[in-house]
Amino acid sequence: MIDLPEEYCDSMRKLLGEKDYELYIKSFEKKSVSAIRINTMKISVEKWKELSPFSLEPIPWIEKGFILSEEDRQLASRHPYYFAGLYYIQEPSAMIPASILPIEKGDKVLDLCAAPGGKATEIAAKLDGTGILVANDISVSRAMALAKNLQIAGIKNAVVTADTPENLELKFRGFFDKIIIDAPCSGEGMFRREPRMVKDWQEKGPEFYQKIQRQILESAYSMLAPGGKMVYSTCTFSVMEDEENIDWFIKNHSDMHICDVEEKEGFSDGRPDMVEDGSRELSKCIRIFPHKAQGEGHFAVLLCKDTLDKNEDAEDIVTDVKTSLKNAKKSKSKKTVKKQKSSKPAENISPQEALAKFIDIKEAGYEDYDIVSRNAQVMLVPNETNKISGIRTIQNGTIAGEIKREFEPSCQFALVMKNGEYKNVLDFEADDINVIKYLKGETLNIDTELKGWILITVDGYPLGWCKGNGKGLLKNKYYAGWRLQ
Repeated sequence: MIDLPEEYCDSMRKLLGEKDYELYIKSFEKKSVSAIRINTMKISVEKWKELSPFSLEPIPWIEKGFILSEEDRQLASRHPYYFAGLYYIQEPSAMIPASILPIEKGDKVLDLCAAPGGKATEIAAKLDGTGILVANDISVSRAMALAKNLQIAGIKNAVVTADTPENLELKFRGFFDKIIIDAPCSGEGMFRREPRMVKDWQEKGPEFYQKIQRQILESAYSMLAPGGKMVYSTCTFSVMEDEENIDWFIKNHSDMHICDVEEKEGFSDGRPDMVEDGSRELSKCIRIFPHKAQGEGHFAVLLCKDTLDKNEDAEDIVTDVKTSLKNAKKSKSKKTVKKQKSSKPAENISPQEALAKFIDIKEAGYEDYDIVSRNAQVMLVPNETNKISGIRTIQNGTIAGEIKREFEPSCQFALVMKNGEYKNVLDFEADDINVIKYLKGETLNIDTELKGWILITVDGYPLGWCKGNGKGLLKNKYYAGWRLQ
């Protein structure tokens, strides 16, 4: 049993009442659960049910989510389907924020605290290759891990940044249709799953995080377009970090309102009674308690911004947004300009020509992408994201490959491909030993006459590349840092 601070226990008694508090404490005797969320950009839920090697216990608040058994939990992160990006491993409650944000195709979406990528990958699945996803995390190391998870998921319309909300705010005033904030918090809801967070709570506590959360909310507000929607979420029970923050926010912004969310099994209402002079609308917030649902503690709320009032000068606001983007484009440093300058190999072939020799650009749907070369890397960059500059960027679009003596495709390029886009394909079933050998980076010996670049797939879903000699010897080109250990 975890040794919980007395001050924390008192706050939970006050929040839950004695009867529910005892049930909450008893929930620490149970193991936390893990789950998978199906990547519907690659596979439908119906198809997954046919293909799944795991048991399928549904999560009540998201139809594409399934709780893993203890046995499957060990297998899920090592299965070939994981490396093909067919699903994302995630704690069940953490699936709620992205599930309640109503994404429409073509939206410009910001995931402000995105690492490690659970919310961003779900947002991208809803966008289905349209619009723009800016996935940000202030930590460069976390942002790099985020970029990897987006690559494995086969997302090609994402920009991964590692900057402060304040700096993003300078570039993107009123730019985003949808924003999601999974705010840094005291982590009370994760004490069962990650007992080490108790120490952080004792050292900092809700007061420390509330100030940060309010700053993030203010930055997000300025980046949200009129008529836009925003989700604020935490993994804490603290009323100070949850309902108090939302009550403060909507009182300071008369054009922001709490929106209705479809009630699902396991959801508990927000607690306006815990906030002095709190709005009744706070009951629309969502709470998850581990003694009432199969998930760790969580809080989420959907906020909506009014469209422009007739008395407001809409033209001035639109002009300000355009000016912000124009200034962002002008603010490119010399280093950034140099990186975007086309780099020609010995053959003097352009990145467009190199890629066109490899795939049919039009058929693959890259007509709305800028194909550029950066330090010999061929990049597929969504047109509108070229306006994003002056921000610490980890990745913009997709690294298609590199021009050396020939075009060498990247692993992430394989993962954004769909059936029929490439002809030289070698497909294996998931239980074929050659799949495991490939994922471990081993050379394959296969009875095939295929030569040159070969796309390796598992049950039709891309994993990466090999290079064949036409006599059955396939040189493995899977990224060393992605290999199965």
